Amino acid sequence: MEKMSSELQETREEMQRLHDRAEKAEMNSRIPCLILSGRALAPHPDRRLAAPLPPSDRSAPRAADSPAPSDRSGGPAGAGQPGGGGAEREPRHSDRNAREEDINGLVVGVIRERFRDLSFTEADIDRAHRLPGPNNRVIIRFVRSGAGSVREQLMTRRMELRGRGDLFINESLTEEKNHIYHSLLAARKAGKVYTVFTRWGHVFCKTIKFGTSTRVDSMEKVRQLGFASKN
Repeated sequence: MEKMSSELQETREEMQRLHDRAEKAEMNSRIPCLILSGRALAPHPDRRLAAPLPPSDRSAPRAADSPAPSDRSGGPAGAGQPGGGGAEREPRHSDRNAREEDINGLVVGVIRERFRDLSFTEADIDRAHRLPGPNNRVIIRFVRSGAGSVREQLMTRRMELRGRGDLFINESLTEEKNHIYHSLLAARKAGKVYTVFTRWGHVFCKTIKFGTSTRVDSMEKVRQLGFASKN
């Protein structure tokens, strides 16, 4: 029994080490990313990508020029599927919106309008795309993320946006760190924490205004501080 208990403890420790390594690797992969949100990032279709207008000497296509609904959906099973021999599936509305939106241009325009002295172009963006859910969230992966990078300058200066209420800048957190962050936010709303913030993927809090920042790396630490888990 003692041997089994020892082996079980060793297994738990090894699982924790594997978890910690995976968590650290994911944190590092997210460091170059920021999440922007707010009404300033409401979708703006890119008119350059819209379908061209027909020539002026040609009338608009008649209804008969397009396949009738029965022509699109009345074929045999497998029509419209790969190898089915039917027409390809029409793109969903969200797919069309994604193609018609210049997301990089939107992000650069929004940031330049609010930080006019910041040197920021589309060349600074590795890639960007919208995230599902409310508040017009866009995740951006920057080409550079070290000292002096656009990513670092935005994180340093994001408090300048206070009072506008139309744009918010946050780090991209792992699932575990996001859970910790929202648990501490709930504690702050309850008046138990003075402030909560993130830095390079880690979560910190201060219980009093001029107190020392405490790094909170686990839900166990959240509970040790006397705060409840926020699901």
